[in-house]
Parts: sequence; C-alpha cells; structure tokens
Amino acid sequence: MKINQHTDVEKSPPEIASGIKSNPFFLEKKWQHFGLGMVLTAIIGIVAMQLAPLPGLAVLGSLTIALLLGISWRSLFGLPKVYGGGVQFSARRVLRFGIILTGVRLNFGLVASSGFQVLLLDVLLIIFGVFFIPWLGKRLGLTSSLALMLGVGQSICGASAVGAVAPLAPGADQDEVSLAVAICGIMGTLGVLLFIFALNILNWQSHFYGLLTGSTLHEIAQVAAAGPAGGQSAMDLAMVVKLTRVLLLAPVALALAFLLTLRAGKESQAAKKFDWRKLPIPWFVLGFVIVGAINSLGWLSKDLSNITLQISIFLMVMAMAAMGLLVDLKVIRKTGLRALAVSFLAFAAFTAISLGLIAVLGMV
Repeated sequence: MKINQHTDVEKSPPEIASGIKSNPFFLEKKWQHFGLGMVLTAIIGIVAMQLAPLPGLAVLGSLTIALLLGISWRSLFGLPKVYGGGVQFSARRVLRFGIILTGVRLNFGLVASSGFQVLLLDVLLIIFGVFFIPWLGKRLGLTSSLALMLGVGQSICGASAVGAVAPLAPGADQDEVSLAVAICGIMGTLGVLLFIFALNILNWQSHFYGLLTGSTLHEIAQVAAAGPAGGQSAMDLAMVVKLTRVLLLAPVALALAFLLTLRAGKESQAAKKFDWRKLPIPWFVLGFVIVGAINSLGWLSKDLSNITLQISIFLMVMAMAAMGLLVDLKVIRKTGLRALAVSFLAFAAFTAISLGLIAVLGMV
C-alpha cells in the first residue's frame, strides 16, 4: 500500500506577508483605517465651517481655519500612520474633485479679459523661480536637489510639482522630498495668512489681490483659501492664474529633463529614472473648465449651481484639513530650518517680482 505523505513547505516572509495582506480581516481593517482618515478630515472641516462665521475668524475663512486646525491637531495629537492613506486621499483626490466643482463659479468673461497677460505673468515668474531659487538655495548651503525641488514647488504647484521633478533632482532622497513638500505647505500657509491680513490693512483692489495670490501661493488649496477674502471676482481670477501655472508643470518638467541631460553631456541618470508616463497631467483642470463652461452657458439652474458650490466648498475644506494634517513640524525643526529660511526668502523675492510684473504688464 502506497502511503501519500504530505510535507508542509515553510513559507518565506514575503509569502507570509502576502497571505496576511490578502486576509479579509486585514483588508477590512485597512479600509476601516482609510475611512477613519477621511472621517478625521471631514470632522475638522465641519468644525472649521462652524468656526468661520465667528468674530475675528471670519477674515480667515473656513479653508484657512481648516488648514490651521489640521496643523494643530497633528502637532498636539499626532497622526497614526494607518490613517495616512485616507488623509492623503482627501489632500489629493478630494481636493481635485473640489476644484472641478469650483468651476461652477468660473466667469469666462473674466478669463477672456485676462488672456495673454496672465500666461505671460506666470511664464516669467516660473522662469525666475526655477533658476533663481535653486541658485539661492545652493549659495545658502542646501543641496542641489533640495534647492531645485523648493524652486519648482514655489514656482508651480507645491507638493505636486515637487513629486513631479523629484526623479529629476540629482541625488534626491525621500527625506529631502518629504522636507520640500512640508516646507511648501508651511510657507504657503504663512502666505495665505499674510495676504489676508495685508488685504485688510492695505485695502488692495479685488483684481490686484486675485492676481497676487494666484501667481505666488504654492498650492491650489492655498489659493482657494486666500482668494475669497478679496471677494468672488478675486477668487475667480486667482484660480485662473493659479491653474495656468499648474498647466505649465508638464512643459517645465520636460525642459528640466532636457537641461539636465544637456549639462551632463549625455543621457543623465536623472533622465533615465524619469518616467514620462507618470507625469502628473492636471486632468482636473480640464474638469474645472468644463464645469465652468456648463455654468457660463446657463445649463445649470440657480438651485443646482448653489448646491454644487456648497459641495465644492466642503470638499475643499476637507482637503485643507488634510493638508494641515500632513505638515510635520518636527521635520522642519530637526532638519529644515535652513531650508525654511531659504523658502521664506524665495517667497519674498517671488512676491516682489510678481508685484513688479503686475505693474509693468499694466494688469491693474
């Protein structure tokens, strides 16, 4: 009689990990943590919307309050890593859906009146930022890679731009990428507060305020936070100027890859690592324009337009809360004080150049 012997084969660690990750209980817990991360951003957003009408806080607006609450929450209570996925989803995906729906406020008459001047303003600022800020950073002791990421983050769209050019930055590591992202969040937040207070002290015109915030702040959500303080027309113009900068991310990344290759005299390692297919083409900008076109053509009823606007505001508030939760002040205190100083000087110079260009181009 033949005996069928069965011998268990010891599973390797990767196989064990794979088995755990495919376990229904593990997957359920993973989605629960993801959901809790999103719920946290929603709760902070709701609190911010309730606080916004209060005396002394109305000038900040719900978006800025949500961002500050997010930063405060992380500083006081921390952020469990398991919640990171849901928080990042709110900071990125929810933000993009909010931007798309914000198109319901888009005034194509305002866009047409801005036209070529807005594009020229953004192009000149990006050229200045991409070349001046890396030069300044290296002069003040930063690595070439960190200086480049800070320059592109300031010039175009903060964390998204940093992520796009990180593979191009020679010798960049994950710590530097995280630091650049965090600094963009902190400096942009300070910029929001400074602009809102300056608006009330200096009584800037709505048109000028929209141009300045849209052309200088790092993140789209930061522009969305600062814009409403100047009124609806300022908000609309600020978003148009900012989204024009975002659209220039792809050509800037391509140009940087070419320049790095040219500098090396041959195909550089940075260019080899760069995956053109992963270039973050801002598809949500197209959605923003489509929604704006639908609203401009009068295809949305007043009630539906108002509902869409309220949904967009809530989504943006959630995104701002998430951005605050992702800002780790400990990273700045430990390793980034010099980089933060460079970023502050860069933001001041960027703002000064924007003021000059707005005047020279006769945009006010």
